[in-house]
Amino acid sequence: MTAFLSLLGIYKWSLPASTLMAGTLCLIGAQWTAREKSSQIFVLGQGSSLGIVLGLVLNILLGTDFHWLSLAGGLGVGALTLILSDLLIQRKSDRNHVYLTLFVLFLSLTYLMSSLTPSLESHMAAAYFGDLAVMSDTAAAIAMFAAVLFMGFILMNWRILTQISFQLVNQSLIHRHWKNRLFDVGTLVITTIAIQSMGYLFTMGSLFIATSFASQRSRNLSNYTQRVLVISIVGCLLGFLVSLLSTNLPTVPCVMLGQIAVGILTYMKK
Repeated sequence: MTAFLSLLGIYKWSLPASTLMAGTLCLIGAQWTAREKSSQIFVLGQGSSLGIVLGLVLNILLGTDFHWLSLAGGLGVGALTLILSDLLIQRKSDRNHVYLTLFVLFLSLTYLMSSLTPSLESHMAAAYFGDLAVMSDTAAAIAMFAAVLFMGFILMNWRILTQISFQLVNQSLIHRHWKNRLFDVGTLVITTIAIQSMGYLFTMGSLFIATSFASQRSRNLSNYTQRVLVISIVGCLLGFLVSLLSTNLPTVPCVMLGQIAVGILTYMKK
């Protein structure tokens, strides 16, 4: 027991950071799912990943180790992806096929750059599958601060954002609310930080696992919100702790399975 508590002390930043980030991502995913834009956020995530890899390539070519360069690349390519997809694609009836084509394009470019830069290959597994246990304290602190800040914004404006989502789906939105713009910008920042620090698998899973289960049995909006938060936060915490108990189990897959397990339990409870 003492050894396990000592182990928790080592991850005093990684554990709360990943748990809070999972909670924030599930709230983001709930709104994007309500807007029928799940495919778009997958493209956004892959675009941010491409930008992060571009930053890594620049660091290697320049012989530097600037953490902010990858973040800037992820934000830049992610912002361009979000703007172009909103302006050019969102009104097309076959937009999901276009989103998938863009996803494959960005994935191919990411793989191409990693193949042309052999020293980058060791970073690719971490970029996609992540390892929360080896996240630096600085990266964890930044991720935790960003997650808490944006989670507070979303929860305080949950009903307004939900109303906007309803209007977007029904094409009845007349005025663009500034809070929705802030939500889009926050989505870009949070997903980029999460992908860079925690990996693509953790980010995409935390966006959609909770809402997939909570949408089936929730009685109202309040109950739905509570369920997505419980599934994501408790599932992340459970998976992280299970991975710490074994030296052979990778953290992120355990976190994903933990969220699925909690989701199944909440699904069985009416």
